[in-house]
Amino acid sequence: MHTRDYRPAAYVILLLGLASAAVAALVPQYAIGFRLEVGVLVAMLTPFVLYGALTESLRGLALLLPGLILLGVNLALVFFERFLSYDGYASGLVYWLPLTVAAVVLPLAYWVRDGSSG
Repeated sequence: MHTRDYRPAAYVILLLGLASAAVAALVPQYAIGFRLEVGVLVAMLTPFVLYGALTESLRGLALLLPGLILLGVNLALVFFERFLSYDGYASGLVYWLPLTVAAVVLPLAYWVRDGSSG
């Protein structure tokens, strides 16, 4: 049985994830334009760095679905925390939510990879 190659889609997911992390980390500063929040950048990039490390180990839906989940969580988080109600990330969601989702989704995808590889 031939498994569809989702690696190009995974690379697009990685690029979009990196872009969402950059958008979240560049916050407006009225005196200087924009300020880079390094902690936000690291917290938002780490799940995609880990996902990128697994792109050669995972195949099929075990590769695509975790990336879509990570990207969806990050995009929703950026939309609500950065654009709708930016308050300096006082809620702290931006620091722990992407890492928690990655800690759940990526090991699960790695564990089920043999069942979906065909």
